[in-house]
Formats: sequence, structure tokens, C-alpha cells
Amino acid sequence: MKLELHWQGPYGAGLFPEDAPDYEELLRAGVYLRVKRYAKGRSVAYVGQSKQVLARIDQHMGAVLSLTHTLRDDDGLVCFEPAFDARLRALNDIDRIAALALAEARRMRFYCAFCEDGFDSDYLGLVEFLLMQRIADNGEAENVNQPTVSEFDTEVIVESDYSVLAGEDKNLLRGLIGDAPLVVEDGFD
Repeated sequence: MKLELHWQGPYGAGLFPEDAPDYEELLRAGVYLRVKRYAKGRSVAYVGQSKQVLARIDQHMGAVLSLTHTLRDDDGLVCFEPAFDARLRALNDIDRIAALALAEARRMRFYCAFCEDGFDSDYLGLVEFLLMQRIADNGEAENVNQPTVSEFDTEVIVESDYSVLAGEDKNLLRGLIGDAPLVVEDGFD
């Protein structure tokens, strides 16, 4: 069985559509990559899936701005962990912490591949897991989890299409995901 990921984006601060019909396109089910780029070409990626991708993107942005997400400095080094006591201490240094949060929110870029464009939503968990594994092999991933997918009794091949992405974005995703298909030969146990 062949699944296709038709990557779109990036979305992020200053890059979201402003008209309802345009952002409603993002209210579909799919997988997404949240990529943060730092100094010296370092990138950190997070793979997710959602029945409403835009709602999940909003949660990521809100978590950063509300200090409930890890914050990194310009080099990508963790400088704030969102424990309750750390958030309280951060209020004593609000100018510095708010600047870190704003910088993190600005560097977040989201790339999406929607189910109805190339795969059934029953495969969301599988595609998410395969992307996590590939990114863990090719770069720096913020999340790598065990799959929450059913066993598949057929070979599954997942191919990425980057054709609508601009050059720099296409190169970024190719560096993280690659051009080789993601393959499950025997299904999961």
C-alpha cells in the first residue's frame, strides 16, 4: 500500500493565512513537523499528528508563549524548563524569559501533510511514528515515541512530495526526512 505526504508550508508567526477560507484549509487531519532553526545550521524537529492540524499548531504556539514549553537560546541550548516553580521564578526575570519565548515562537515553522491529500486518517499514527524514526536517524528530534498503531498485514510505503515548497524549505525537509520512502514491510506487532 502506498501513502503520499504532500508537504505544505511553512506556517508560523507572520506566515498564517488571514482569511477564514484559507485557514480553514488547515483545520484538516494530518501529520505535521514543527521545526525550530538555530545558529550554525542546527534544527530541532517535532513530529505530530492531529484531526485538526491548525488547532494543534495553536497549542504549540500558546505553550511557548505561556511558558509551558521548553525554551532554547539562539544556539538551541535548553535554558528554560516549564516546571511550575521555574515559571514562578521566570516572573522575576520576565524581560529575559519573555524575549526567549518570543524568539522561540518566531522561529517555529510548521510543515503539514493532510490525510485527504494522500492517505487515510487510519494511518496517522503509523505515519507519525515513521517520520519520528526517520528524523531521529537524520537529525535532532524532540519526540520519539512508540507507535500507537494497529498491526498492518500489508507492506506500507510512505513517500514525501516536496514540490510545492520553496527551495530552502524543500531542502530543510529533505534533510530531515530524505527522499527515500518510509517503509513498513511486515507491519507492527
